[in-house]
This record gives sequence, C-alpha cells and structure tokens, in this order.
Amino acid sequence: MRAKRAASIPSVAIGLVLALAACGGGSPGQAAASPSTAGQAKPASGASASGTPKNGGTLTLAMSKDIQVTNPLVKTISTDQVVRRLMYEPLLSLDEHGDVEPLLAESWKVSDDGKIYTFSLRQGVKFHNGQEMTAADAKFAMDYTMDRKNGARGYDLLALVSGVQAVDKYTLQVNLKEVSSSFLPSLTSIQSFSVIPDGSLQPGVDKPAGFPPGTGPFSYVSWQPKQQLVMQRFADYWGSKAHVDKLVIRPIEDSSVAFTALRSGDVDVVERAPYEWVKEIKDGKLSGIGVTEARDAGYRRLVFNWADPPFNNPKLREAVAYGVNMKEILDAAYSGFGELADQKYPPDNTWYIPGVPSFSYDPAKAKAALAESGYNGQPIEMVVENASDVRTIAATIQSQLKNIGLNITIRSLEFASQRDLIQKGQFTFDMMGSNYHEDGYTTYAELLCESPRQRINNYAGYCNKDVDTELHDLQRELDTAKQKALLKQILIHEHDDLPQGMGIFVPRFYAFRDYVKDFVTDANQSLIWSGGGLDHAWLDK
Repeated sequence: MRAKRAASIPSVAIGLVLALAACGGGSPGQAAASPSTAGQAKPASGASASGTPKNGGTLTLAMSKDIQVTNPLVKTISTDQVVRRLMYEPLLSLDEHGDVEPLLAESWKVSDDGKIYTFSLRQGVKFHNGQEMTAADAKFAMDYTMDRKNGARGYDLLALVSGVQAVDKYTLQVNLKEVSSSFLPSLTSIQSFSVIPDGSLQPGVDKPAGFPPGTGPFSYVSWQPKQQLVMQRFADYWGSKAHVDKLVIRPIEDSSVAFTALRSGDVDVVERAPYEWVKEIKDGKLSGIGVTEARDAGYRRLVFNWADPPFNNPKLREAVAYGVNMKEILDAAYSGFGELADQKYPPDNTWYIPGVPSFSYDPAKAKAALAESGYNGQPIEMVVENASDVRTIAATIQSQLKNIGLNITIRSLEFASQRDLIQKGQFTFDMMGSNYHEDGYTTYAELLCESPRQRINNYAGYCNKDVDTELHDLQRELDTAKQKALLKQILIHEHDDLPQGMGIFVPRFYAFRDYVKDFVTDANQSLIWSGGGLDHAWLDK
C-alpha cells in the first residue's frame, strides 16, 4: 500500500438490509480531542445509526495480504500500516480536511525560530501492559527510529531531527536541524513512529516474539504467519472502548475467494471487494451484505517521459492530455466507480489548491495539438504493469488515442521489470499509481530534479529549477497561507510544463455481513479513524 494519506470525509456504507451512514491546523495550546470525536461527526453516546451497540463477540476480517513483521516501527506501509493502527497510535492525528490535531500529544508549541517543538502528552494513557505512557516512551520510539541500523521506515521522515529530550514525565521536546513544514504533519502517521514502552524493542530485530505493547483500542494476542493475526479489546483504552471482544484477521489473497468466504459466513468483513460484486450489492442483487467505500484509496495519473523522445515534445504531451477520457477509464476498469482528479489531493483536503488550470477531455484540442506536434504516425509503445485493471486502462487509452490519430502499442511486464524500465527512463508514458501525503511538500517532492537515468521519485524525468526553488521554499515555510501560495505556483508550473496529466481517484471497498453494524471506513481505507472504524463496529447477532 502506498504511504498513509491525509484523512478525509467519511464514505457512506451501503447495505441491502440497512444503509449505514458515517456515525455520527494545530496550534500552541490547542484543546485535546479524543479519537472518537476529533474532527468527525458521531452519534450521541450509547446510540448509533443501527441502534444501541452491543458488546462482545469475535469479528473476522479477511485482508488481501498478511503482515510482514512484529516490530511496529519497521515496514510501516501497506497492510502492516493499516493493521497495526488497530494497536498503535502516533503523537498527532489529522481531521477530515487533512489539518493536524491532537492525539497522544494534547498540545504543542513551536519556538520562534521554528526549530524546537515542545509537546504536552496526554496524561493517564496506558499501554497494553498496564504501564502509563510518558515522554520517556515517546523519546525511546523516536531514538529507535532514528538509529539507521534498526531499519525503521520513519528514519527518513525524521531525518531533520537533531535531538529528542524528555523534559519531564509528560513533556517531550524535539529539536530540528532546520525549519521544516513537513515535520509536524509527519507525526500524524505511524509511518514515522508510534509510541511504545521504553526498552520494549531490541536494536535491529524486526521480528520479535510478539508485538510490544501499544496504546490503541486493540491489543496483540497471537500471530500465525499466513494464517491469522488475533487481537483483543483493550479494556483500559484511554478513548472510546471497542465493542467486539476479539478481532481475527485472516490473509486471503484472492479477492473472489475472500468474497465467497464472506457470503458463506466464514468471515464477517473483507477488504478490496471485487468491483463487479460491489455493483451487484449496490444494485440490490445480493442480500445480507453491505459495503463501505474508501473513496481515495487508489490514485492513478498520466505520467510522461518528459525528458526523452517522443514525449519531450510538448505538443505531443498536450495531444495525449486532451485525448484521454478519464471517465471512460473508470467505466472500463472500475465498473464506473471513482472520481476524476485534477490534483493529487481531493477537493475537500486542505492541500487542494483552487484556481489551478487542468486538462479535461477535448478531442478537438487533442487533434489540433497533434497536428502541431509533427507526429507522423510512428508507433508509440506503452509498457504497463501486468495487472488486469492496468491492462484494461492501457487498452482504453489505446482506443481513445487512435481516435485522434495516435498509433499506440502495448507491452505488459511484471511490476518489478516495468518499474526498472521507468527508473532508467526507458518508457514513453503510463497511467501510474501514486499517493498523497500529510503535507504538500512531501506529496509534490516528486517534481524535484533527478538524474533522468536514475529516477527514484521523479519518474517523469521532469526538471524545472524554478519548481525546485519553490519546493525548497515550501519545505521551510511554516505559514499556511504562504505555503498554499507557493504550492499554487508549483502546480501552475506543472500544468504548463505537463510532466503529468489528469488522474483518477479509484475507490476500494470493504464488504461486510449485515449483522456488522457501524463499520465505516474513511476515504483512505483506514480500519481505525474517528468516524466508524473497527473500534466502532459491533455485532448484531
């Protein structure tokens, strides 16, 4: 899975028997917010859209992949990140618009020079072993993450940290090497680190005997690799307590097999329900099953090899940008589910910038640009990942561009081989997956100049020194209004230079039995969030 993205507004869960709706920037001295209320609407205490919640029972969830390790600070991406968030928490959180808000840290102050952050931690928070969380625990987690030999995912995210001090039992001070607008947002995700007890991990060990204690609403019980991960309700959780007694997470890679297990009652919830089945559910053709939509869980956009022929020709890029119909792609590859994306953030996110021009489908403009490009009919090979949805996207684009006069051929490769060609600059254009992050700089840092023959983040091979300067200014700017003004300039440059075109947000769906009540994911496929995750779910059976 991509890096954890900014929280967004809840999606509505639709069941045939019952339609479930979503129940229900940080500054110095900001008031505390509990994880059940922060930034989201929720029902009055003891009530829900489905009636009064019942406690007890075991909920079984099928995920498409198993977790990889039992060290919560290592490999904090993809399935590991989504699942671990049930047990672990970061210092801060994001509201539904992507603005920073409190979580384990109740408030924070920033020094006048922007290099010292002082966090006041929530008092009375217990780890799963009964020990109270203190600043020493947060310092341990950060120090462990910043030690390269431990292989923590958050090492790069905390690269600007020069030191961490536990000032007193509940006060944590973090010193930065330089001003960074991305530092505070990075603390809203367990990708950077989650708070664990001081000394609970040994250096360099990514698979301890079991998960160390966390502070989340569920605690670790056992893990049998490729079979199941078991958690239980944490009775002393500092926020709103979960309703189910036990969670069992089973890895079932084949989505059709998982959905069959759901229909037979072997599991209660499945991740990534097949789009064709989701359509059947929404059309009322499958009884006893509901779905909840992660609206922005997948994102794809056109990426051109900006540095090399044939797409170092701006008019040829323009022809493709106008000639691809994203709505048709959603219909063909995703049963019509999804939304068009003119920026990497959705419009309700704080980092979406109004007033930036974009390319919309216009065959007449596409043909006019193609005529100006000097294109003479030579074939242009599109090398794509060998996945069913990607192949469908490529075939749709091939057909659309044929209509404006472009001769597109398609070659499919396994993911690793295709990605190797992209990083070497040996491709023409593609509909690539991507993601957005908690802050604008980190999201758009992929536009920074790189070697066109060793493309680590900048797959387009794009280079504009003005954009580099503006991105570095954005990273050092702490004023939100000025950040957004800089980001607008960057996005206008991107539109004019066209290393990337329009994109799509592709939803993913959890499907569940109708006796699972009040389970709603957010736009990013989270299992824990403030508006209706598994900590809100209960079983009416």
